[in-house]
Amino acid sequence: MIELRDVTKRFGTETAVDAISLRVAPGELCALVGTSGCGKSTTLRMINRLIEHDDGRILIDGRPVREFDEQVLRRRIGYAIQSTGLFPHWTVARNIGLVPRLLKWPKPRVEARVEELMTLLGLSREQFAGKYPHQLSGGQAQRVGVARALAADPDILLMDEPFGALDPITRETLQAELRQLQSRLNKTIVFVTHDMDEALALADRLVVMRAGRIVQQGTPLELLREPADEFVASLLGGDDRGLKETAIIRVAERMLPLSPRLLPQARVHRDATLRQALAVMFREHADRLAVVDDQDMAVGELSLRRLVENRREE
Repeated sequence: MIELRDVTKRFGTETAVDAISLRVAPGELCALVGTSGCGKSTTLRMINRLIEHDDGRILIDGRPVREFDEQVLRRRIGYAIQSTGLFPHWTVARNIGLVPRLLKWPKPRVEARVEELMTLLGLSREQFAGKYPHQLSGGQAQRVGVARALAADPDILLMDEPFGALDPITRETLQAELRQLQSRLNKTIVFVTHDMDEALALADRLVVMRAGRIVQQGTPLELLREPADEFVASLLGGDDRGLKETAIIRVAERMLPLSPRLLPQARVHRDATLRQALAVMFREHADRLAVVDDQDMAVGELSLRRLVENRREE
C-alpha cells in the first residue's frame, strides 16, 4: 500500500529525514515513534505531499506519489492532526462533509455519509450536527476530526499526534475507539505519536526513528523483547519492558482450558490485557482468575504461576 525507498528530506543544510526505507502493508497500523525532532512527522507529511521529499521514492499502490495531482492525492488520503484543523465557523456536519463535497458527491450521499460517521464515532446527529467547534469538548472535536478524515472512505489514514492534547481518560477512550474502528474498517494507517504506551497499544508495526533515520522496526513484541540498542530499549521503557509486554498481550492468548477443579471467584474478561489481569490479581489477592466471555460465562482460567513459567520458557 505505502512504500518509501531511500527517502531523504532536507531543510537548508539540515537533513530531517535521512535515506529511510519503509513498507506499510494494506490494513496495517504502523506507528512512527521517537524523540522530538527525529523526523517522524516530516515522514508522515511526505506521504500526502504536504512536504515534498528531496531524494528517493514514495509509492502508493506501486505508483509514485509525484504522479498524482496533489489535491487528488490528499483527498484520497485521510489526515487527522492533534489540533483537529476544523473550520471554526463551520458546523460539525459541514466540517465532516468537506472532502465528499469537494469530490462533488450528490448532496443526499454527503448527508448520509455524515450521519453514518457521526453514529460510528458516537456523536448524536441531533445533538452535534449543528454545533460549532468551540462548543465541543476536546474529545468530541477529535472525534469530528477523525470523522472528517474518514469521510470520503479513504484506503489510507495519516494521523499526527491525534490524541496528544487530550486528558488521559479521554485519550484512552479514543484509543479504544480507534482499535475498534480499525478492526471494522481495515484502513491502512500511519500513526505518529511520542507516547510509547499509545504506540504499543495500537500498532501492528512499530518504527523507531532517531535523528532522521529508522533505528529498528517490527512488531511491538519483537521490539520489546529484542531492542536493537540501548536507545530503543530506553525508549520502550528500559527495565519496565517486561511489564509493557503485559499491556499488549490478551488474556485469551495465555488462558488455560477449564479444569475440573473449582474456579476462583475473581474473574477477568478474555479480551482484557495481561496487565489488567495482573491488576485484578493484586486487588483480589489471587494467583488464579476465572476467564469469562461477553455473557460472563467461564471459558478458561489464568494462572500467575503458569504465566511466569511460560515467560521463562519463551
